[in-house]
Amino acid sequence: MAIPLKYKVCAASPVPPSAKLLYCYLLDTANYKNTVVKSYKNIAQGVGLSRGTVCRSLHRLKRHGLLEIKPRRTEDGGKLANCYTII
Repeated sequence: MAIPLKYKVCAASPVPPSAKLLYCYLLDTANYKNTVVKSYKNIAQGVGLSRGTVCRSLHRLKRHGLLEIKPRRTEDGGKLANCYTII
C-alpha cells in the first residue's frame, strides 16, 4: 500500500518526533476539509502526550507551515477549542 503524500511530507519535516506523531494523529482525525476542532486536552488524550507537549508541537507545526491554527470564541468572548487546518 502506498504511503499518502502528507505522511511523507511529515516524515521529511525538521520537527521533533512528538510533533510528527501529532501531525499524523491530526491527519487521521481530520474531516473532509482537512480540519480538526478539538481542545488541547482531547488531543493530548487521543495521541498520548501531555497537554504542554501538544501545545508546543502544534505551534511548531504552524511555524513550519504544516498547520494553520484559528482560535474560536463564543459570542460573549469565551474561549472554544481551536480549529486546526492541515495544509
